[in-house]
Amino acid sequence: MPKPKKSYTFRKLINDLHLWLGLASGIILFIVCLTGCILTFETELVQWFDAEDHYAAPTHAPLDFNTIITDLEQQDTLVKDFIFYGEAHRNLQFTLITKAELQASGGKPVRGKSVTINPYTGATVQATGRTKAFMHTVEALHRYLLLDKTWGRPIVGVSTIIFVFLCLSGLLLWFPKTLKKLKKRKAWTQGFTIKTKAHWKRLNYDIHNTFGFYALVPLLLMGLTGLLWSFTWYYDGLEVVLGDQLGKSRFETTIPLAQNNANAGMATVNLNTLLQKTDSILPYSNYATRVTLPLNPNESVMIRKISGDALAFNAADKLQFNPYTNSLISATYFKNESFGSKVAGLIRGIHVGNFAGGLTQWIYFICCLVATSLPITGTLIWFNKKKKA
Repeated sequence: MPKPKKSYTFRKLINDLHLWLGLASGIILFIVCLTGCILTFETELVQWFDAEDHYAAPTHAPLDFNTIITDLEQQDTLVKDFIFYGEAHRNLQFTLITKAELQASGGKPVRGKSVTINPYTGATVQATGRTKAFMHTVEALHRYLLLDKTWGRPIVGVSTIIFVFLCLSGLLLWFPKTLKKLKKRKAWTQGFTIKTKAHWKRLNYDIHNTFGFYALVPLLLMGLTGLLWSFTWYYDGLEVVLGDQLGKSRFETTIPLAQNNANAGMATVNLNTLLQKTDSILPYSNYATRVTLPLNPNESVMIRKISGDALAFNAADKLQFNPYTNSLISATYFKNESFGSKVAGLIRGIHVGNFAGGLTQWIYFICCLVATSLPITGTLIWFNKKKKA
């Protein structure tokens, strides 16, 4: 008597989707995850290999910020903002714009030109950027496969959606098949351990399942945030969900002052006084401080300061000062922001893994290695089953 055919279950459907979508996107996901491993420590690698672009040899005491700004603001050039770091001997980053760009902007933010300045000499550092150029290529491969962005970004984006589905479907398949097995300890321990003495096929299967489970949460965070760089609709939708802006749009400009000082002309900004006040209000050690200067009369000076606990400028505490009186007019503390605003501020850090410093970077790096291996181990599982059949 022939055996009755087994019904096509929901679990079987998920298994088939997991298999065929994984095979279809495997090469792309391998490239994206492999480049993601490299980009996890992008900043550290660039600073290590191109140290001369980022660090200066101390010759004497660093120059006063006002002195450097005076030297930079020649003819039609204005200093929009600058960044200085708590790390010893780090070069400074200044953003310069022209008066013509300011007039043509119509009040909208101007990107400007970034220059690196030696804090001891005030000279512009002619960066070699060798490692940075390599990382730029790696990033282009990661985001759009070095293709035209019109095609590359959607391809990576669709593959990322598949990646998120693979993570969730893999979790479902990781769970024991029946409710009876859920009660047995053995069913769970098999999902958490790897049989190192088993045949290589079984070892490959355990590596795929167990390592995939342990890396699940970081991989989901990478995937869900990575979609921001592929789809505008996702970017806009996440802003609505979080109730705050993402990315560069979070860098607000200086604000108009309540008291009209326009007749006094441009304020002479006393940076030493304002930075001393900033350190008294925000007494933690400085990882990086960004100072945004007024470009027109009657505008504030904005100072953002961050500690080493959150390596993202968007996560900074933000102070606004009246440059005519040096008085504090506004203070926004990251710890007091809503959950959605905190996520929005740390969104890039959540994607690359540096939102909580070196520990999360290493966790992301290891999980990225796991993700890179999943298309390989998954393909081997399929090949072995096909060969067996």
